[in-house]
Amino acid sequence: GSIFQGEQGMNQMAFMRPVPDMAQYATPVGGLYLCGAGTHPGGGVTAASGHNAAQRILKDRRGVRWPWKKRATA
Repeated sequence: GSIFQGEQGMNQMAFMRPVPDMAQYATPVGGLYLCGAGTHPGGGVTAASGHNAAQRILKDRRGVRWPWKKRATA
């Protein structure tokens, strides 16, 4: 198998992996993010796509509290 999860054509390079509509680790499905060899920077770069996806999630969730965490009261 390929460590890059299939063809890596010019229209699927770098920030456009795996396809432009699902690039930058986010998908059209709310709360669903991608990482792994099929996303930038591709196979052979250990854990980089997981780190990048986590950074995207944090960016998207900034200011949003987890539902199970209560605000501290004085």
